[in-house]
Amino acid sequence: MKAENDIFKQVEKNIDQLVENSVDWSACATREQLQAARAGKLRLQFFDRDVPEEWLKDINGKKVLCLAGAGGLQAPLLACAGAEVTVVDLSGKMLEKDREIAEKENLRIEMIKGNMCDLSMFGDCCFDYIINPPSLMYVPELSSVFRECFRVLKWGGVFIMMAPNPINYVCDFIEDERGGYYKAVHRMPFCSKDYDDSEWVEYGHTMEEYLGGLTECGFWINGYVECQMEDITELQFMTRAVKYPLQP
Repeated sequence: MKAENDIFKQVEKNIDQLVENSVDWSACATREQLQAARAGKLRLQFFDRDVPEEWLKDINGKKVLCLAGAGGLQAPLLACAGAEVTVVDLSGKMLEKDREIAEKENLRIEMIKGNMCDLSMFGDCCFDYIINPPSLMYVPELSSVFRECFRVLKWGGVFIMMAPNPINYVCDFIEDERGGYYKAVHRMPFCSKDYDDSEWVEYGHTMEEYLGGLTECGFWINGYVECQMEDITELQFMTRAVKYPLQP
């Protein structure tokens, strides 16, 4: 437990530093995006990729947990779209971005500082949706996250996540005159600490850990999208999973 707590403290420090350096993915929702969400035209993005519209078509009035989802983007947009939003995030700097927009736009967003492996502050079956932008690479073991998500979702509730494709960790991208190619150089499971002595902590998980972990908990996967980012060396995927059966 102490080792895990030390990991999360380091991850918190790393993310806070990235926010201070204004990395691209920490950009907040624009006024135009917020107004569109209020007008019923919600466009939710992870990095530069849209969550499929049909995955969120009934978000108005629903209880939504943004899991490791602070940063002034997803939570304010969902609140503008009529959702009752709660955010849990490890980074105080990311939560502050949500707080600033909520105050400016008069939005009700509950903000909780915590890690995604422990949702004990919530009872069973209390959320309609969990939205999880890319963050699972900061967790050494996924099953505790998925079990907690399954527990706090209502029956028929939806878990939407984006995560790195394992190829990002197995392979290095080698540039050549034709653009480049991937060369397998690492074995899974992957931990950044095994390859350098910096303070950055990141874990590479297999597709079995991701998809198999979801189904083992009882989720039914009914949506899957592959995403090649603008930077072609970065591959991600999005998954939509339902807490099944619809009734206990």
